[in-house]
Amino acid sequence: MKPSVKNVSTAMSLKTAASEVADTMTAAGTERETVESAAPFTGRRALLSALVCGAALPWLAACASRPAPPRSLDLGPAPTWRGPAPLPRRVDVQAVSASELMQGFAVVYRLDYTDPYTRRAYRDSRWAAPVPTLVAGRLKQLASRAELAPGADSAPPVSLVVDLEDFVQRFSSATQSEITLRLSATLITAKALTGAGPRKTFEGSAPAGGDADGAVRAIAQLLDRIGAEMLAWAAATGLDATPARR
Repeated sequence: MKPSVKNVSTAMSLKTAASEVADTMTAAGTERETVESAAPFTGRRALLSALVCGAALPWLAACASRPAPPRSLDLGPAPTWRGPAPLPRRVDVQAVSASELMQGFAVVYRLDYTDPYTRRAYRDSRWAAPVPTLVAGRLKQLASRAELAPGADSAPPVSLVVDLEDFVQRFSSATQSEITLRLSATLITAKALTGAGPRKTFEGSAPAGGDADGAVRAIAQLLDRIGAEMLAWAAATGLDATPARR
């Protein structure tokens, strides 16, 4: 019996529908395989990122907690001459020496009210140069700005060496302190080439507040005052001495 046209058409429709269903299932399976194969890679990448971040956290924390570098301090602007009188001759400050305890860069203080036998140093503040270098520079600036008496330029200068004997901030309480400064000056003359010429000690103290800034200001002011007295003494004493040959 010959099939009808209607039956043939129905059979072809069913075959087409079956093929479309098969194609859809294949595509779905392929997509599922792709997702499933990508999942392990995504997990591995997330795990690697977590490990890297975990390893970096201590380093980042260390960078964030690292303290700022200490401030570099000096004695401030060049001093103005405030000596007792014009100098009768120029004074040449040749050198400033100090003990080993005062050779470093630390800004030192003592707590006299609790532990006067311990030298302490500020953590966040340091000198820009060794203390003797700063003191020598300050005294030379002061000498170059000294007021001179008439005819002083024609007189040969007198040479001077200085020993820094005391240079420290002392606290009497948690908020109150003072600076003590002591300098010994020696004239160098042709009669005393070994440094055994006229010698004198100059010392003083000044309020210094409760921190490193107060100490620096007090040291600068005290050094300017004592330095002017020392230069005046050297110029007057050197009038009767023959200056050293340069």
